[in-house]
Amino acid sequence: MNATAVLSMLHESPDRNSATRVFRQESVLSWTLDRLSRAKSLKHIAIICWEDQLPDVAPLADEASAFVLTKGPRTNIASIEAIAAAQRWADGWRGGLLSTCDFDLGFHGQWTEEVAGNLESEAIVLIDPASALVDPGLIDAAVDRALEQENAELFFGPVAPGLGGALIKRSLLKRLAQTSIHPGRMLHYMPEQPMRDPLGGPGCVPVPMSAARTTWRFKLDSDRQIDRVAAASVSLNGTLIKTPAAELVARLDAHQYTDANPREIVLELNTRRVTRPTFSPTSHLQIQREEMNLESAQKLFGELASIDDIRITLAGAGDPLLANNFSAILKSAQSKRAIHIETDLLPEDPDRLTLLAESPVDIISVHIPALTRETYKLIMAVDRLDEVIENVRTLVKLRAAFRRGIPLIVPTFTKCTQNLSEMEAWYDQWLRAIGCAVIVGPSNYAGQIPETSVADMSPPKRRACARLSSRMTILSDGAFVQCEQDVLGKNPIGHLANDTVVGVWQKKMSPIRIDHAGGRWSKYSICDSCTEWHRP
Repeated sequence: MNATAVLSMLHESPDRNSATRVFRQESVLSWTLDRLSRAKSLKHIAIICWEDQLPDVAPLADEASAFVLTKGPRTNIASIEAIAAAQRWADGWRGGLLSTCDFDLGFHGQWTEEVAGNLESEAIVLIDPASALVDPGLIDAAVDRALEQENAELFFGPVAPGLGGALIKRSLLKRLAQTSIHPGRMLHYMPEQPMRDPLGGPGCVPVPMSAARTTWRFKLDSDRQIDRVAAASVSLNGTLIKTPAAELVARLDAHQYTDANPREIVLELNTRRVTRPTFSPTSHLQIQREEMNLESAQKLFGELASIDDIRITLAGAGDPLLANNFSAILKSAQSKRAIHIETDLLPEDPDRLTLLAESPVDIISVHIPALTRETYKLIMAVDRLDEVIENVRTLVKLRAAFRRGIPLIVPTFTKCTQNLSEMEAWYDQWLRAIGCAVIVGPSNYAGQIPETSVADMSPPKRRACARLSSRMTILSDGAFVQCEQDVLGKNPIGHLANDTVVGVWQKKMSPIRIDHAGGRWSKYSICDSCTEWHRP
């Protein structure tokens, strides 16, 4: 089979990208090309890039004898922008918003088909250029499987991001190019086309169990990832270039490593909300704090500017759209690419919908926990479902008018006993309507509010809280708390006025992580009563 590995850099920036990031004194792209050159089944390697990336890409491609397809001056392509945003908030190989998979990044069907035509390829293998540790053995296994299964067209290994890729036969690639659909869409639930899970189909390539079940990522697409992999693989000097996936997973599993800074920050702007959801702490507790002031927010975003993969969620007790200085704070955060807003989408100022549509925000999660007006009123304590739906419609129209792929608009259903009967129909409706829908479970905030969940989803055996190693919460008055469960701010561990994010993360939260690792979570009242410790 004439199979070509295609590395698309269309989703990467002109300055910080796989060709300019360095790992062990070589560019990340060089590592990816070197690993792929060890795959016995690949006839060609091709790179798709923008004109502004070519000076860095060209010498690396020449050294690897890789074909380069350069697409003129950089332009915004809505589908690529949307997929990149969805994948910034995904950590696994499948399950991203918009029904995306890890291998969808940078995919543009027409240009990928152009590469296949130039090289007369029978199949293309989608590889992210930041996959410096891609396992050539897994690529060969995908090609072998494609040769065995003549009737299947899409082949994939369910492995952690950065270890594998997806093979697409030319016949499917042509259809994807014609319909402007990303290939990962075919591996997700589609209400109009029920099917069995592709994991049990002929296109699923067997992979090492450890590589399939690990929660680690292996792409070198950020400083965090490079530091983490470099620390775990230090003993593999001279042999890392040929180390297989299973061994890489074992190395990261065995390495005791704590990130130097948080991966996610939940930033509360205010505590006011026009709804009173049964699952919200504001409906049961007296929560009154000062709004986040612009000076504190600017200081925070200034510090976070050096962290290239930080994810910021504007949420908390209140609705951020109702904060008096929301517009100014959002503008000050524009340097960050990964921004997520949780809202009821009932702004008092209609102009804020336009502001959202023009903003750099990746995702807007809209609380719509019902299919009917009656249930919405029962859950949210206001009769405004029609208004919310109209605001969603307005956002979609504005986004289209601006020819953008973001922000992704994500209806969010909090699964409670009162709305359970509407959940399945709700999910299908919104998935058909705008391509995104998310179902989440409610929290009782460590027993501080009444339980509204359908069932206790926590595992039978308690372990250290998963979020302590990745997430940090900052309340609207500037207080750092150990997690979002502390909605009353009873246990502050720092303040924006006096502390830095990195300082609180490394000095104040480190003892909490150590206590959890040793099973001593009962030292903290919030932790001892928490049932959310298992959530990532």
